[in-house]
Amino acid sequence: MNALLSLTSILLVTLGSYLLLRMLRHPGDWSQRRKMQCLILASPLVSLAIGISGLCLRSMAPWDSLLDVTLPLMMAAMVVGATGLGFVRLGLMAKVMKHSGGRVNAELQTFTDILAKQLGSQRPRLLLYACDRPLAFTCGLRKPAILLSTWMLEHLDQRELEAVLAHEVEHIARHDFLVTWLATILRDAFFYLPTSWIAYRQLQQEKELACDDLVIGVTRRPLALASALTKVWLHALDGKSSVQFSAAQSLVGAAHTINCRIERLLSGTELPKMEHRSQTRTLRMNISILVMLLLPGAVNIAIMFVLMGCSPTSLIGKLL
Repeated sequence: MNALLSLTSILLVTLGSYLLLRMLRHPGDWSQRRKMQCLILASPLVSLAIGISGLCLRSMAPWDSLLDVTLPLMMAAMVVGATGLGFVRLGLMAKVMKHSGGRVNAELQTFTDILAKQLGSQRPRLLLYACDRPLAFTCGLRKPAILLSTWMLEHLDQRELEAVLAHEVEHIARHDFLVTWLATILRDAFFYLPTSWIAYRQLQQEKELACDDLVIGVTRRPLALASALTKVWLHALDGKSSVQFSAAQSLVGAAHTINCRIERLLSGTELPKMEHRSQTRTLRMNISILVMLLLPGAVNIAIMFVLMGCSPTSLIGKLL
């Protein structure tokens, strides 16, 4: 019965996540969309909690089979494994940062500091990495840093570099590194759910579009960022190694979004437009989303406990 409880809760969470994904088809505020995507990625934790709680109440149903124990334990093991893999990624990134060195143009550091102050963001360190391919990305949880390859300094002009740095500072201001790190753990932990992959892919793509829009608002020079993206993309297309291609994605994001990004920058199209929402309206929307995900699960638990012959009084007695 516990296995059935876990499976039905997974099914309901998946259906609720699909409903949220349908809501995301309509343009809206970038930050609100990111909240919904993160909620979709985290919602399977409800199924895990239900499965683990079922193990604690196992004495109420002595007829439970081995599957009733194996399923929630396997889910928990995948969460632990995904978390460990996430910390391994942090370790590898710290190693790359440790071996980075060299001086970055003082003007670029000053520009970065001014932009970070303007956005209310932490002052990032600029790290130079000796590499003959394009690299530009943010890293670091407590002390953010922007890693630039020597290729970027050699092939981009001053305005293009400033546009790239503005883009990366926007990532720091939005805490994208932390959000993406947690989202990757959740995606790996619940890799068997298609909604996790869809929400993760949207999150990765839209964080680049959101930063592009913010860069345009700050620098008023969309052509500079478009030119930088074009140079990086052309270098990736000319490269023969897959490593070169994946490295370029550190700046340009997913391969199939680069054309859309360049076209948006060149045409000045704002998709989707930023919408101002009051705090009350945002709170109502968040509560509605939570109810949409949690209410079916609560009903499912109640039905399952009734089928197991467990009344509310006996359930409370078991828990105490």
